[in-house]
Amino acid sequence: MPSTSSEEIPPAEPGALALPGRRAKGFLSWLDGFLSEELRRAPLEEFGRSRVLAGASLSLVLISGLITIAFILGGLSSYYVIAGVSAFAGYASALWSLRRVSSPRLPALLVSVFMAFTSMLTAFVANDTYLSAHAVMMLITSLTVYLLGPRLGLVTLVPMVLIVGVGHPFWRQRFGSEPPPLTHGYEWVMHVLAAICMFAGWAVGWLYSNAHATTHAALERDIKARKEAEAKLSELHRTLLDVSRQAGMSEVATGVLHNVGNAINSVNTSIGVVTDRLRGSRISKLVQATELLDQHAAELPAFLTTDPRGSMLPAYLGALSAQLVAERESLLTEMKALGESVEHIRSVVSMQQQHARYGGVVEQVTVPQLINDALRLSGGEFERLGIDVRREYAEVPPIEVDRHKLLQILLNLLSNARHALMDSTTPGKRLTIRVRPCAGGAQLRIEVEDNGVGIAPEYLTRMFSQGFTTKKTGHGFGLHISALAAQELHGRLSVVSAGPGQGATFTIELPLHGAQVSELMAPAS
Repeated sequence: MPSTSSEEIPPAEPGALALPGRRAKGFLSWLDGFLSEELRRAPLEEFGRSRVLAGASLSLVLISGLITIAFILGGLSSYYVIAGVSAFAGYASALWSLRRVSSPRLPALLVSVFMAFTSMLTAFVANDTYLSAHAVMMLITSLTVYLLGPRLGLVTLVPMVLIVGVGHPFWRQRFGSEPPPLTHGYEWVMHVLAAICMFAGWAVGWLYSNAHATTHAALERDIKARKEAEAKLSELHRTLLDVSRQAGMSEVATGVLHNVGNAINSVNTSIGVVTDRLRGSRISKLVQATELLDQHAAELPAFLTTDPRGSMLPAYLGALSAQLVAERESLLTEMKALGESVEHIRSVVSMQQQHARYGGVVEQVTVPQLINDALRLSGGEFERLGIDVRREYAEVPPIEVDRHKLLQILLNLLSNARHALMDSTTPGKRLTIRVRPCAGGAQLRIEVEDNGVGIAPEYLTRMFSQGFTTKKTGHGFGLHISALAAQELHGRLSVVSAGPGQGATFTIELPLHGAQVSELMAPAS
């Protein structure tokens, strides 16, 4: 008795099983015991074909055995008995080989060849033309095409069709004789054979329907699992975008607060200077001189000429006037600095509002100006750290792009370069930003180059992978989201580095539209 399969058989479609569900599963598990381990673990389509082949082989073994017994009991010619025994042995060998092969191709070929050979041989030996049109021929046709496929099935079907359609009738008319009289035993054998073949055809159809239902159910589960995975991936992508946007907002907010904080410090300094100078102002001395004149108003000429205090008053007022003028100029200078600080605060806030307002909107952007804005939004960190920032901007036309996404990429690259330079021990820290057209003029290239810590060769291919970071406190999504944003802008983000300690260059390539390319390629006047 063959061993049963331990694998769970997926449920079939409603109506596909003619037996009760539990009994059907039990029968299929028993039938799977005729298959090798490789066939039981094969893909669903090949597994279903192997199961049909096992069922068909088992049915043909039973049919050939019963027919052989009927031939013996009916007293038919030994040719029939030999043919029946040969067919039984052939189908049994095919069933036996299913336990030892990794592909159902060879057992299927054995079954198809034995079915065709036995049917044709019986038709010739029996000298009966109606055997060529027996019900078993339909079983041979359906099984051959299903088990071997349309192309390889022709190897069996074409010779059989030629023999049925041409060979057997021609042989009977030329060399055969009248068919033997129809005995009762022969009649019973033919009718029983037809009935068994009909039942076998139903069984094979049931196995095929079950295999199809199993494959369909597995595909539906696979599609459902794939959709769930895609939904999770989409949700993760949205989460990453939100986190990146929040990180970008935090980066911008940090820059804004830093700039505003510096400006507020200047405002506080100017206010302190103005307050101190107002407190130490000579205005009180002028008030004292005025009071002294008021006290001697009645005798003012005598007071100014004969009184020692009065005679010194004109010179004192002149010196006091000069001091008050100097105080006024100093106060005006501080008020000017105070106004510039307030204007700087307004400019920073206005610039941030401008960039935040147009998220998701494609507009014409002057790239050098946007880079300068990104540097200012970085909070002046490069200047504070003593990093030499070099700007190499070629003459390029404005591009149509989502300002917010490009600004987010630039801020991420500037932050990445700043960390690389801060972690480097190389003297003369330098950041170079280049803007120039690509070869051919169809794209615009932005390069952010630093002479910082550099990137190891084994990390270059992973720099834009989600979650990958070389920083101790890094989160691993800044460059990944920047690469995705570049793709959404129909561009690309790449990186090159000569190795650790050799710095790195990140490059953004963005497409130029037709009018922009024409403007770029036009000769200078």
